[in-house]
Amino acid sequence: MSQGTIRIRGARQHNLKNLDLDIRTGELTVVTGPSGSGKSSLVFDTLYAEGQRRYVETFSAYARQFLDRMDKPAVDKVEGVPPAIAIDQTNPVRSSRSTVGTMTELNDHLKLLFARAGQLFDRQTALPVRHDTPETIYAALKARAQAFAVTSDPRLVLTFPVELPAGTPPEQVEQWLSASGFTKVQAEREVATPTGPRKVLDVVADRFRLGSVEKSRAIEAIEVALKRGGGRLNVYRLDDQREPELWRFSTGLHCPESDQRYTDPIPSLFSFNSAVGACEACRGFGRVIGVDYGLVIPDDKRTLRAGAIKPFQTPAWAECQDDLMRHAETAGIPRDTPWNRLTPEQRHWVIHGVPDYKEGQWSKRWYGVKRFFAYLETKAYKMHIRVLLSKYRSYTPCDTCGGARLKTESLLWRIGSKEEADAVMDPAARFLPQGVDWSRAQLEALPGLCLHDLMLMPIERLRRFFDGMNLSAGGDGAQAQALKLLHEEITTRLRYLCDVGIGYLTLDRQSRTLSGGEVQRINLTTALGTSLVNTLFVLDEPSIGLHPRDMDRITRAMQRLRDAGNTLVVVEHDPAVMLAADRVIDMGPGPGERGGRIVFDGTPDALRGADTLTGAYLGARKQVGMGLRRMVTENTPRLILEGVREHNLRDLTVDFPLQRLVTVTGVSGSGKSSLIQDVLAPALLRHFGKATESPGGFERLLGADHLADVV
Repeated sequence: MSQGTIRIRGARQHNLKNLDLDIRTGELTVVTGPSGSGKSSLVFDTLYAEGQRRYVETFSAYARQFLDRMDKPAVDKVEGVPPAIAIDQTNPVRSSRSTVGTMTELNDHLKLLFARAGQLFDRQTALPVRHDTPETIYAALKARAQAFAVTSDPRLVLTFPVELPAGTPPEQVEQWLSASGFTKVQAEREVATPTGPRKVLDVVADRFRLGSVEKSRAIEAIEVALKRGGGRLNVYRLDDQREPELWRFSTGLHCPESDQRYTDPIPSLFSFNSAVGACEACRGFGRVIGVDYGLVIPDDKRTLRAGAIKPFQTPAWAECQDDLMRHAETAGIPRDTPWNRLTPEQRHWVIHGVPDYKEGQWSKRWYGVKRFFAYLETKAYKMHIRVLLSKYRSYTPCDTCGGARLKTESLLWRIGSKEEADAVMDPAARFLPQGVDWSRAQLEALPGLCLHDLMLMPIERLRRFFDGMNLSAGGDGAQAQALKLLHEEITTRLRYLCDVGIGYLTLDRQSRTLSGGEVQRINLTTALGTSLVNTLFVLDEPSIGLHPRDMDRITRAMQRLRDAGNTLVVVEHDPAVMLAADRVIDMGPGPGERGGRIVFDGTPDALRGADTLTGAYLGARKQVGMGLRRMVTENTPRLILEGVREHNLRDLTVDFPLQRLVTVTGVSGSGKSSLIQDVLAPALLRHFGKATESPGGFERLLGADHLADVV
């Protein structure tokens, strides 16, 4: 873009001392200085506020009432300011529906990709389901006939199914056949339907040897059979040595083996924010409020007799504890063995009760903890029962969708080949959709990945999957071109996300759980993906939370945005970002009333020798002292977490010294948040009986008795 100038005159916002400043457009400008020196007052409360206010003023009075309006800053005038976008550390998202995938708009592109290039597999047989035409059926028959024709050309009988009432006499069948112009029936069987049993006849449309018949005759026979059979065709391969082999075909998205018919895919089928694709039980949230058995059994080292089932230990429900003891003895369930040493079958008996339990048998058979809470639900009109239920409720994964947020029909579609999927995800780790009749072996043999598999993969691996994907687009040239553009847009956005150092996130990660730095870097990649030009971007410490090893990624992303013709003004303290800037403005000399002035304005190299606080540290004339450290000895009490297995943590054991300031650090994506936020914090909250989400996998937590509470 052409070089311009943003002129700020008489800025007096907050502690600014009547500043005059010119900022050249098309450059990366870093504003630094001590905390409270007026950086945000200059950049956000003056420069961005004026740019945003002028943009909103261009709308009509009716439209302005729906937009957030910023107050006019205390400044004499601001000239030449382009349309402004602020990318700050605040995370405004509070909804569980917002995820990394929705924030980056990758979900929108993926649902289009699945609707155009997905391959459907039957929910019962796991066989591929596709649109068959007479041409494709003829090609399939030819391929199968050649595979079986070892000594001679096999005889094929093309038939179509016809349903008749079960009691139809043979005379009426012959009369119907003669009236329809057909004379032979290859097979006859009886099937059960909602309206009663029906007789199904496989009526012969034609018979021939495929190797010696003309293609036109074969195509005509297939068309007749599909038309008369309602889109279904049964082909018998005759063999004198054994029973005829049956090959089934059908038109539309219909599986001839299971007789299941599916609707054509539309993009909303693959969106959990749409009623078309969202799971009907959890409404697309992936979680429901239910009984958390981690709260019901908070101490897995207790035995059944010692009170492992916490709700049964109150006087009001002591009778349930007596029932448990009596029925456990009868069923041979150990009553003096710790809960964590019981077998899965024994735990299932305690939780779910006997499988053939019937209402009213509570005194004779064990009903189970689950039925106990179901009984409480029927009494929830009483206040004390609602209070009791609230102590053992928390968000648990939805049983209907398994936490995938989508309907089963949406998860039957897959993209990619088996080789491409195996390169990025272990077959044993693939998601088995709820409500399908597949075995684990059938799932692992399927090609490609379903949408939830893509949601669970880190972005770095997802990028490798799409980089190696070869989309074979069917249809006309326009369809192929659309798929190519879609694939390029997805790979570009994934590359941007990896470039700014957040390749460790997954697309199903809730936005509200992200740190301020992660949200800012996601917004930065969104800006890169939209290809904006001639725009003012205002950023607030985008490097926060990023390991020094990955700092060059964020600087390259900002430079790419600048090179596209935009202006960037960044509030930053990190030396790596300062040195990558075209210009550095140092505010100071101190915080509050002692700040609000520009003490340096120039290049990063000139700042090293400047007589400012920032220049002294950047030029290594001053250094940060280590301060007083409290020693950690063998007698220091510790909080020990053993056998952590969550995300990328592999059987990790770690001890935290208590009464000390402990820092957990490491490169981005190394497992810091997984250890602290996903395992340690929920485990401590559960130890103190507070409602929380289920902690990540770990063996045991020791030393929590030294603590009085957790915040």
